[in-house]
Amino acid sequence: MGAFDSSAPLKGATDSNVFTRMSWQLWGIEWGAALPFESGGFRVELSNYARAKKFVAANYATVFEEDAASSPFATDLSAAKNRYYEVFGDFFEFFHGDELAGLLVCTPTDWSTYYIRSAAMLPKFQGRRIVQHFYTNVLFPTLQRAGVERVEFDTSPSNMAMMHIATRLRFNNTGTILSERWGAMIHFTKFLATDKEEVFLRQFCAGVKYQTRERAHG
Repeated sequence: MGAFDSSAPLKGATDSNVFTRMSWQLWGIEWGAALPFESGGFRVELSNYARAKKFVAANYATVFEEDAASSPFATDLSAAKNRYYEVFGDFFEFFHGDELAGLLVCTPTDWSTYYIRSAAMLPKFQGRRIVQHFYTNVLFPTLQRAGVERVEFDTSPSNMAMMHIATRLRFNNTGTILSERWGAMIHFTKFLATDKEEVFLRQFCAGVKYQTRERAHG
């Protein structure tokens, strides 16, 4: 199988979809084998783009405090975007009982990097740490076993809660990004490969390196 085969059967989806997920094609990851994941009264299940679009349309403007009429989540509805997410997207739904409480959207960036595009929980379910538990118990270990070297995401400089979570999960602040779509964003990287983090620390960081202290005691 090549890097892309749109005729291949879908691996690990909950609904019908004609595309094979890129995380399967690159790394052999079948997310459905690790799910459902249950913690603290929540249940995480694998989803797909068709289902995810409905949650995004109904809730993302509220969760991310944006104008629903101008939010990039709602205004870019091109066929190319649909095809991109059908092939590259991994979608995880968070349920509390029978209620859909949140959505996590991720994509491979390249052969060694995985990107968290968005993590959205309805306001009444925020603060329960279920997304963090999913990261540490399912997402990060699965990616690391598959040979993925790093996980990345971007967040607004004003999103102090997200930056606090990033620090707790041992993400490194690895840059800033300016774009016409999202404005100023802080870029974070969690290195799943120790040797890659060593390169980052050696080349770009002076002073205290808590990352090496953690490894020494871990």
